[in-house]
Amino acid sequence: MRIMTYLPELEAAGGVALHTLQVSSELVARGHQIDLFYERDGDLTDEFRSFCEVVSRGPSPVYSASPGADIARIVPRVCAASRRRPDIVYANNMSELLWADGIRALTRAPIVCHLHEFRPFSRVSMSTLGMPVNRFVTASRFMRDIWSQHGLSADRIEVIPNGFALSAYPRGSVADRLKSREMLRLPADAYVVLYMGRIIPEKGVDVLVDAWARLGLLPEHARLLIVGVPSGSNDYVRGLQAKAPPGCEWLPMRRDVVTVLHAADVLVLPAVWDEPFGRVIVEAMATGRPAVASAVGGIPEILEGEFSRMLVPRGDASALAERLKALVTWRREDPELENRCVNYVAQRYALADVVTRLESIFVDAIQHRKPEWSRLRA
Repeated sequence: MRIMTYLPELEAAGGVALHTLQVSSELVARGHQIDLFYERDGDLTDEFRSFCEVVSRGPSPVYSASPGADIARIVPRVCAASRRRPDIVYANNMSELLWADGIRALTRAPIVCHLHEFRPFSRVSMSTLGMPVNRFVTASRFMRDIWSQHGLSADRIEVIPNGFALSAYPRGSVADRLKSREMLRLPADAYVVLYMGRIIPEKGVDVLVDAWARLGLLPEHARLLIVGVPSGSNDYVRGLQAKAPPGCEWLPMRRDVVTVLHAADVLVLPAVWDEPFGRVIVEAMATGRPAVASAVGGIPEILEGEFSRMLVPRGDASALAERLKALVTWRREDPELENRCVNYVAQRYALADVVTRLESIFVDAIQHRKPEWSRLRA
């Protein structure tokens, strides 16, 4: 089948583009064709071009304050995309549905919409939810429930966790750890805690820096590695760096995440907002590193069973410090934890299993081309 999708930018940092890259690559390996439309280039552009039938840059299909301007901007893009005659339009959020529905109207290609995040519409009426979509997909029950509370029928939302090409996140051996630390100039035998992602208030990096200060570990014995890129003002980052205790290392975001994951003993996601999923947690566990994270949004759906002990309350630096302290000696006291992390991810988040579920949704949508209409609650 020919699958058409859209991304605002081809950057790995936000997670949505990386998820789309891995899913699309697996779909192509199964004989499907991908047409990708996008707005801004990024570090994934060349990879998308290596397997997509079409990678076309054009104006954004998202809404602005002016519906008239939106239509004038989007219609030419809809017409250009429609000439590709897709079998399915795979939208990556509600904000793309005007574009997706225009293609549906011209080609009868059904729409499957993956709700990667929740953003209440302030400039566009919630009647946008009435656009014809055959099926919605979310990565967590939390996201399904949020959208259901705002008008979508829960029985039309399929929960499919994000999938991972596990070969892209190999288990890190002792040799890998030493090599990565040498590359990053980290002490070979130090306790290394990693944060990786956007450096913004919502991610709670300030909570992590506070927790690290409470541990009082000497730099020769422990390092906090913060890998990421600020979004918006740099004042937040400068403030963090000014108050950070000795032992904090700051690195820019990098495409090669495996090196920093292999260098770490523990990953932390100290989010203070409701994370829809928490991709970096799975990436770390795939390499054999336990992850500590806030009990917010969809994160508790990842850290279940024995791993629920890795959850800490939102914004609680003291609790985070205690959990990190308890993990200082995990390699010596519980060496099998590495295997349990790897096996847990393999059983729950294998990319092939996720794509098989998506394929079945696409096939069902094509077989039932006449879309249902989202039902808004009064």
